Amino acid sequence: MSLGFMFSCDNTTADPINNTLNNPNNPGSSGGGSTPSITGPRILHKIIVNNVTNQEYVTTGNVLDKALFKEASDPNSFLVATPTYTAGKITRIKFVHELNGTIPANSLSYDYNITYDSAGKINYTTCATMLGTMPSFNSEYTYTYDGSGKMTKIVEKKKSGSTYTHFTNYNLTNTGDNITKLVTENGITSATGVPDMSSIISYTYNFSSYDTKINPYTTLPKALFLTWSLIHPINFSNLSANNLINFSIVYPAPAPVVPGTFIYIYDAQNYPVSAQSQAQKYFYKAL
Repeated sequence: MSLGFMFSCDNTTADPINNTLNNPNNPGSSGGGSTPSITGPRILHKIIVNNVTNQEYVTTGNVLDKALFKEASDPNSFLVATPTYTAGKITRIKFVHELNGTIPANSLSYDYNITYDSAGKINYTTCATMLGTMPSFNSEYTYTYDGSGKMTKIVEKKKSGSTYTHFTNYNLTNTGDNITKLVTENGITSATGVPDMSSIISYTYNFSSYDTKINPYTTLPKALFLTWSLIHPINFSNLSANNLINFSIVYPAPAPVVPGTFIYIYDAQNYPVSAQSQAQKYFYKAL
């Protein structure tokens, strides 16, 4: 179930802590689980797998102060995200690798600066990456939306110093309010940033089906999960309105296709509280 934490998505153009797409005060069918019942608005607090914290969201009221994502490299390794706000919107998120609660000397960090268009959609992002105290590379991201405001493409151009070196196209397919497919195209550029399309290596993430319940990640800022997805693209489904059920990852041949399935238990307000196996549990704070 650990892959489940790499997923989820919010395709609304606004960036509320509690979106109106899924109203927690308009419950449907009930579910089960061990989380105490919350009948009104809530915010995701923790996800625990096999009694170990996999994700934690530190909040003050409905404001995110910090997020911690467990990394696979070590049981005590976390990617810690700290947002900065301007006029109530996240305009910067810095991710820093921590091991046993401290930052290693050669830690890799990602420092994202985010801008928005007049409609409130993210339209440009830069990322400065550091290896310890040494600059590693910089990236620039531009965004494309369809007529309904759904994100359909992100173009990343990476550079070393002032020289462009690589690009990645993130091509997104939306079905309703869920992202159902991501195709990444990775290749090299000229020094001025012109993509060499003959150099492309492609990866496909099929997010084949979702439930009709509320994705707990939609209780937190979209900008957090967008930047997290730019680090680990498998997380793009975390931006969806509902919870991922079936997925597959198609790597370049001859690598095999990697499939997966998730089954959830829900509470009476249609939020997941655990996986069916009870190994993965969701905990919320009432607002």
